[in-house]
Amino acid sequence: MKKSNILLVDDDEIYLFLMEKTIKSLTQDLVVNSFTDGEQAVEFITACTEKQIDLPQVIFLDINMPFLDGWGFLSEFKKLKSKIENHINIYMVSSSMMDKDKKRAADFEDLTGYVIKPIHEDKLAEIFTEIYHENW
Repeated sequence: MKKSNILLVDDDEIYLFLMEKTIKSLTQDLVVNSFTDGEQAVEFITACTEKQIDLPQVIFLDINMPFLDGWGFLSEFKKLKSKIENHINIYMVSSSMMDKDKKRAADFEDLTGYVIKPIHEDKLAEIFTEIYHENW
């Protein structure tokens, strides 16, 4: 499998560290980038599109973050979509099990799924199998 890019966007640095460690325990075929707010992630994606750098194939996006939260990121991402050729799988990741958050997430057509924190190794493996199929 060609190395694929994964983007983690969450303001909890311990969570970012643990997610990256869990992903690397599953495979060495994924390159992980992480940001602590949505604004940094939008700037990263914008730079990738402008410089024609490979975009992430998967984004794990937290809802509650300073500066630009997950909802704001999705709004900004929608503006960038015309510059993006390949499909990006975006998973909203939250500790919130509230119906209002799940319903709001369902309104964003760019979201692939809604996942409850913490994401365990078996759930990550399931997500990666869905995305990469037999290459996983």
